Amino acid sequence: MTDNSADADLVRAHEALELGDVEQATYLARQVLRDAQDRRDGLDEGRALACLAQCDRQLSRLRRAHGNSQRAVHLLREAQDLAGEVMALTTLAHTAASLGRVDEAMESALLAVSLSESLPPSRLQPLAHNYLGTVFFWCKDFGQAEAAFERSADLVHASESTVSPLQPLLNLAFLEAYRFAVLRFEGLPPVSVGKLEARLVECAEAIAHQGDESLMPGMTVAVRTLVHVFHGLAATWSRDLDTASAEMLWCEAWEARYGQNTWLSGMRRWLETEVAWTCGDIPLAVALAHEMVATSAQAEHEELACLGHLIVATLERSRADSQAESNELLRLRRREQAIRIEALDSRARAVEWQLQARASANHIERLASRSRMLERLSLEDSLTGLPNRRSLDRRLLARAAHESCIALIDVDRFKLINDGFSHHVGDRVLKVVADTLSHSVRSGDFVARMAGDEFVVLFDSATLNEAQHICTRMKAAVQAHDWDSIAPGLRVTISVGLEQAQAGESMRALLQRSDGQMYVDKRAGTPG
Repeated sequence: MTDNSADADLVRAHEALELGDVEQATYLARQVLRDAQDRRDGLDEGRALACLAQCDRQLSRLRRAHGNSQRAVHLLREAQDLAGEVMALTTLAHTAASLGRVDEAMESALLAVSLSESLPPSRLQPLAHNYLGTVFFWCKDFGQAEAAFERSADLVHASESTVSPLQPLLNLAFLEAYRFAVLRFEGLPPVSVGKLEARLVECAEAIAHQGDESLMPGMTVAVRTLVHVFHGLAATWSRDLDTASAEMLWCEAWEARYGQNTWLSGMRRWLETEVAWTCGDIPLAVALAHEMVATSAQAEHEELACLGHLIVATLERSRADSQAESNELLRLRRREQAIRIEALDSRARAVEWQLQARASANHIERLASRSRMLERLSLEDSLTGLPNRRSLDRRLLARAAHESCIALIDVDRFKLINDGFSHHVGDRVLKVVADTLSHSVRSGDFVARMAGDEFVVLFDSATLNEAQHICTRMKAAVQAHDWDSIAPGLRVTISVGLEQAQAGESMRALLQRSDGQMYVDKRAGTPG
């Protein structure tokens, strides 16, 4: 097979994918892949793997799609195919997020956004922002997810192409439905169903003007299924059960066109669960929610399975079965742990490929350039919104140690919180602590998340007494927070190590003394 015939076969594969013929697209892409590997053509191999990753994603073979896109990114980067790399990065970000591999997903999405900006305007820019929104979405950072999806839609509207903004608009509707379920589990007032309905109106307008084409090819079945799922959820939560039942039938008809279980099967089970719940049939709702977990897991959509666990737990709580609720949250914690272990294996493979790439001097320079771009984009901790360790290191390099006060802060017994209440609760604790610290300091002070449950405060021109007063206020504010509103029986305190710089002392030495003082505070058993 020549380069020209490989190009022609890949064009045909993408055309088949746009028509929804995943089987034909897969066949053609595999032909190109085998030939490219025989010819040791990294560019064609990368393009074929990227196409196969899209095919696998369509059929919910998410782990295979993740592996193929991971390899495609590496090969296309080496071949300097920037547009192909961006497309593969969006697939990698999406599949990694769905599998619960948050760090890799965020890195891939941020890099896709950054690299796409150096390319001529096309569907790649809105696509990159759309999948950045997807990563924030599954991280439950709804504000940043909404901003990214809206940015994606705005880029489509601003372009002169015929591309539809339907995909980010549909994701905005998904966001409202997901937020409704999460807030309900957390015992907080749910958002208005009116916002979901407003998003669905925007989707209907996009379909009326430009059809159901999405930014990614071959998404018609998924788009149509999701439209009916979200209309059904909106109707259910508005107690319009006749409309919800009709939407459920349409949803089943569209979803069945794949002829096999996909993540859309899990979405359909979610709608059926909500309808049964609203009808007052809690046992049926629980059974359907368990099926949502099972079908989502079978389709390799780990985050959707986690949502199913939350819905089951909420249902069990609604019928005052605390033991069943606890058992379901235990299953959620076990799934979260399995996700973390699998993510470590995935990162190990990525490191192996990166080491191979370092054999090329040209690639080293490109990697350094992209790392600098990523640094500019990744100075914020995605969970808490605080500056992260990288941002802290920059701040430390920019200031002298003299006349500085630094406080290192650690959440007490955080591992027990994660083990006893779930990582979901642990993430909420970190968000509350971060917000409390930010509101306790002065405008010129700098608060950052070091790693895990550790935070640091750099005080701006503060005496030791002034800094001590602020630290006391921080500890009291954390301890006084209404932690029961997050999880009954939850109690959170912090330990603080405050130190002031000594003459001629380096920042590293000051940080080490602060760290030691923090453990003194922890052992002393002071309030925190």
